[in-house]
This record gives sequence, C-alpha cells and structure tokens, in this order.
Amino acid sequence: MKKNPKLMGDNHVKSVYNALQQYIKKEPMNSLPLIVSQTVNFITNMFPNIESVISKFETDIPDHSNDLVLYIGKNKKISVNLFLIKKGGRIQPKNPGAKSFFSKYFLSNTLQEIFNQVFEKEYIDYLSNLVKIKLGEHYVKDKKELKKLVSGYFPKFTDEINSFRETFLYRLRESCFALLTDFYNKKSESFFYAYNVFFMTKDVNIVTSYGKAENEVYVEQFNPGTPQFNDIQIYKSGKNTVGIKYGEVALTLRFKFESSPISSIKLAASYEKFPEEFEIASINYLTIEKMSDLLNSHQYFQTTNSSNAIGKCHEALTYYYFLKEFPNVTQVETDECVELLSKYYSRVKPDVLKKLYCSTSTIISVISERLHQKYYTFKIESIELIPENYVYDRLDTGDLQLILLIDKEYVIENISLKALAKKSNKITTKNPGIGTILGPIYFNVGSMEQAVNEVKTKFLTGEINHKESLEILAAELGEYLKIATQEQLKRGIENLLGKAMMAVTYYDENVSYCKEYSRIEDEVKVYTKAPTAIQNTLSWHKNLESINLRVKFSKGQKHGWSSIKLTSEYQLS
Repeated sequence: MKKNPKLMGDNHVKSVYNALQQYIKKEPMNSLPLIVSQTVNFITNMFPNIESVISKFETDIPDHSNDLVLYIGKNKKISVNLFLIKKGGRIQPKNPGAKSFFSKYFLSNTLQEIFNQVFEKEYIDYLSNLVKIKLGEHYVKDKKELKKLVSGYFPKFTDEINSFRETFLYRLRESCFALLTDFYNKKSESFFYAYNVFFMTKDVNIVTSYGKAENEVYVEQFNPGTPQFNDIQIYKSGKNTVGIKYGEVALTLRFKFESSPISSIKLAASYEKFPEEFEIASINYLTIEKMSDLLNSHQYFQTTNSSNAIGKCHEALTYYYFLKEFPNVTQVETDECVELLSKYYSRVKPDVLKKLYCSTSTIISVISERLHQKYYTFKIESIELIPENYVYDRLDTGDLQLILLIDKEYVIENISLKALAKKSNKITTKNPGIGTILGPIYFNVGSMEQAVNEVKTKFLTGEINHKESLEILAAELGEYLKIATQEQLKRGIENLLGKAMMAVTYYDENVSYCKEYSRIEDEVKVYTKAPTAIQNTLSWHKNLESINLRVKFSKGQKHGWSSIKLTSEYQLS
C-alpha cells in the first residue's frame, strides 16, 4: 500500500515533539528511531536551552500552524517546520488556490482580478468543449448547467477528454506567466513578500531525509538565504508549470485539478534546484544528438498529404538549430523537438527532408537579425514549441515561443513558422469560421449568420448544391467587405495575419525570410469574386501584398452540409 505523505509527516511531528519533551525533562532517549533521534539532536544542537515546546496538534487549526514552537528563556520563541522526505526528494510547501494566490502571496488584487477573468473564460470554454463531445454544437452557456452536464457525462478523467484538461491548464499557466513577467518588469517588491511566505524565511525549517538502509538518515536546515531582485528569474516548465527562481533555489507552481473534471483547480507548489548553465548545455547537447540520430535513421512511408508533416518537421528543425546556435537556452519541455520530428518525419520524402534540413539552417540568422533590429541586444532565456490547440491568444498564433531578456525585462516573442517549396507559393495564415470573420475578432462589419442559415436551408431542400452554396456565401462576404471602412479592412487584415513574427523557409531555394507585420498605411483594395467565384481578395502596398479569402466546407461533399470555413492565404509579390 502506498504511504500517505501527510500521515507520515504528522507522525514525524508527534514523534519529534514527544522526544523533545523527554529531552526537556532530561529523560533517557535510547530507544528512539534513528529518524527521530537524529532530528532531535539537530534541533537541540541548534537550541540547547529549550525550556518548553508546543505541537501544532495543541492548536485549534493544526494545518494552519507551525509544526513546533520552541520556547527558549522567557521571551524567545522559535517557530519550527519539520519535513520528512525520501533521499533525493523535495520538500512540499502548502498549495495555494489558483483564484487567490496573486492577492494572497503577491499582494495584488489587480493581478488576481485579471487572472480570474481569464480563468472564468477558459473554464467555460473547457466545460463547453466537454459537453460538445456528447451533444455536438450546443447553446449551453451557464457554468452551473455545464458543470452538471460534465459531471454526468464524465465523472472522471479519461483519454477522451485529457487533451481538453491539458489545454485548459496550459492556458492558465500562460496567463499566469504573462502576468508574473509583467509584474517583474515593473520591479514589484511583492516578489520578496511571496518569497518570505513560500520559503518560510521567518521560521526554522528542518529537513530529515531517509534512504533505503536503516542508517541512511540525513538532517539539514532549509535556509535559501536572502536574494536580491537581480537574482529573481521567471520561467516555465512543461505544459502547466510556472517557476520563480530566487538565487540558487526555485519555487514551482503547477496547475492541476484536485480530482474530477469539475473539481477545483489547485496550484501544487514545490521547490527545486535550478540547473547550472553547463547542465543546461549538456541537456541541449543530448537533444541535438537525438535529433541527429533520428535524421540518420529516416524511413519514408507514403501518405496522401505531406504538407502538414513538412510544416511540423520544419518547426522541429528550427528548434534544433536554435539549440545549436544558442546552447545555453533553456528548453521549457526537454526533447519536444525530438518527439515532434519522430511523429511526422516518416511522412516526408527523403529528398524533401534533406532539402528541409539544409534550408532550415538559414532561418536562425534571419530571425536573429530581425530580433537585433527590434531590440538591438537580447538574451534568449527559453524556447518552446506551441501546439496549435494550446494557443492562449487567438490572434497570436505562433508555432515557436522565445522568452527574451532585454534590459533586465522579459519579452515574450512568438514566431509563426512556415515551410514552402518556392517563393511563389501562398502562405496560409488562419482558417476562421464564417461566423467570426465579420465579427469583432476580425473585420467588425456585420454578420454572415442570416446568409448562412438561408443557404443551408436551400441546400438541405435540394435547391442548390455544394458549389452554388459556396459561391453565394462568397458573394455575400464580398458585399460586406466592399462596404467596410478602410479602418475595418486594415484591422481585419492585421488580425488575420496575427501578432506573431513570421519566418518562412523556401526549401527548394535554400533560403529563409523573416517578416513582422506592421501597420498598413496605404489604401486596401477589395476584389470580389476574385480570382474565382468562391474567393475574395484584399490587396495593399501597391498590390505587392494580398490576402485571399476562400470559402469552403469543413468536410468533404460526401458528408453533406458541414460548417463553413475560410482559408486565409497571404502572398508577398
């Protein structure tokens, strides 16, 4: 049976307390377990003149009290926390609540309110997506009703819904990280308040560790010291953890569900030793070796569509070349480029993979050049691949995220990566639904809802076919774009292009190109039903740049009516 850490910890406190009582009364302590005797010896060597001791179990709320309070002389009181861990394990601080930790530990109600707003939105999306698995498209918006439905459909987490849990927790982590880095950039002294609370600096913290052998017992004091603001570092780990490094030690906060799919969200707090630069470089070297081994053992299995696989391999190779160029950069999730490449590279022809490998080597220099133009000097702190369904900001759809340190401030730089054979190819930016394209996210000029409903009715009654449905909807969209103001058109284009810097590798031409979209200053022209009846084109910069919006069904003709999507394609002439 698995040991209960809390029960073991409580029993340890009781045993040490009883032994200290014996010490105070000068009674013999010959038969004590080694774990207890060593702990008591450590404490009494630090404080030989203990007159009395109180255990947390003598207080009204034991879990909210220090494990022991030592009284030395008449006026001196020492608060003690006891930790019992396996050799090589970590001590476990108290877990804060996700919806209160900013206000409680960082003394910021403003940050807490911002985070809680994000939390509520993402939580509704999470619940709604789980309900959608069973009901399909639905109109349930009430949180209480959604939770009731989820509780009935999914009393526990399963493989079917785990991806939604991971996405939800990832987005919470991203919000938390963004808020913490912004708080850091403002040089908030609240980081020291959080440090003192989390690291219990006002208390004496005694850690007893034990090994497999009976005599393997080690006792030490946990005392991380007093950091300066320059010692603080904010970082990410894995998909759901944010870390705060204070000098040599770090605090990690991992977002987790307490139990079931509708249980409360907690932050599992723990301490860790932050790796040295040489350790980070060693980890990265091993990742590079694994990538090289994969590439040398490539086997191709023919598939009908390899374009997505080429894009994914390009992302993995870009990550790989970043590690080669910047060997001390921290991987948020170790070896994720290895996992991505191994998943997709068997679908890419050997000659294409070879071209992709060679040409992607040119991408780091163009991205670095763009970053130097933007920031002059910078340090890359970490690198991370962003899975598409995990995207936190829908308009910031990068594939690769770099955390930069610039003039002692954090900057989050997302980069959208594209791999095309030739420069003449168009670049797909986004595939928005027909219901959102005219709304506030993009052009904010009207709604396609009525037109879609009318076309759907005619289609289902056999009056029109697939091709005619798309032509009618494309014509309707074109009419709305024609009446849009220049400001609405520019805003829509900018949001379709996204906030992320874009880096493209043309693998047949062995060259890469990096561009960051800027504000459109000149006139945007609208070409309806162009170049075909199911497309509309927006052009600017003297027709050197354009976006093509093509209407399509989300599924093939054999599925009948399916939701309507748009393919947005950018071209730079």
